[in-house]
Amino acid sequence: MKRKVFFIAIILSALGGILSAQHPVKPKVSEQSWRVLARAQVAFDKGDYGEAVTLCEEAKESRAKELEWNSYVMRGVLNSPEVKKKGPFISDLIPVLKSREDYEALEIVNYWLGRRGADYFDNSLPKLFDYLKRLNEYPECDFLLAKIYRLEGECGMAMSFLQNARAQSELLDVPAQKFDILYEMADLAKTTGDQKEWEGSLLLVVADDGLYKDDASKRAMARSAALKRKDLVDYFFMLHRHSAVNSIKAYFDLGELYKSQKRPRDAWNMTANGVVCAFTWILEILRDRSPEYSFEGLAGFFTECGRYEDVMAWAGKNSVWKGFYDMALRAKENGFEKFGSSLLHIMAESCPDDYWAAAAKNAL
Repeated sequence: MKRKVFFIAIILSALGGILSAQHPVKPKVSEQSWRVLARAQVAFDKGDYGEAVTLCEEAKESRAKELEWNSYVMRGVLNSPEVKKKGPFISDLIPVLKSREDYEALEIVNYWLGRRGADYFDNSLPKLFDYLKRLNEYPECDFLLAKIYRLEGECGMAMSFLQNARAQSELLDVPAQKFDILYEMADLAKTTGDQKEWEGSLLLVVADDGLYKDDASKRAMARSAALKRKDLVDYFFMLHRHSAVNSIKAYFDLGELYKSQKRPRDAWNMTANGVVCAFTWILEILRDRSPEYSFEGLAGFFTECGRYEDVMAWAGKNSVWKGFYDMALRAKENGFEKFGSSLLHIMAESCPDDYWAAAAKNAL
């Protein structure tokens, strides 16, 4: 009798395991991957790197459980006759899910529609399901792990995590974080002396900003800087505008890199791109602050910048005044003597940053 009970217990245990494998449990709210990752970030900020690594691994495990649960629910939905009959479009299927009282599926669909929008999935439920199947990757975790390993001196391990985060950047909750990843890669490569990786990471930052690959704009800037007109600098900034705030630092860094490699024209191109992007960004801020303000000259622009403490702080943090200064020097190195000298004169008289005003005066 005892043996019979024992075997029944084994069978029930095995069946329980099979059923649990077939029917994943919905993760608890407190165990959601983004919540665990937030705790990892707190540990990192406190300098508790061991705890941060542990929590990153827990966040990845939570992500895997979420993927298992989402896949289980969505697979059941897609295999149902009503859904197959109605077609693949999410907008058509939401009423079907409601009529079926399939609240778990609705919760998943509405969550991702809120995060990405229906257009991201081409309004297709199968495509949303395909996207969910990729979520076994967690680029935010890899990014945080990379920063931890870099601080611990494990640069090779850090770069490996960064490369994986970059490869999976489409899955980032905040798409713009891919720029943080690329800048971290560039800075790490610069630190380790890998100029090829440094340049490659920076070029990935600017690759799709609409300016880097625009050869017509590049030629137009060079032609403008080579003119002999009296209001040359003001005319240049009247003509050239481009909004790409995430690219500013990359352009300035590329300018520095190409200067060190004795590539003066490339150094000028990149620095000019960075200045134009920074100028455009600040100009938009000034117009928002004072709708009556309009750009009439660089001296007035500098004066207007000086009125706002936060604009000055942003410009200083992003090396904007240094960018103008480098642009002037690199213009002269490329034969744009009048442009470079005129820009230095304006900076010496009007730059709202005393240090760079003095530097311009000394350069003259």
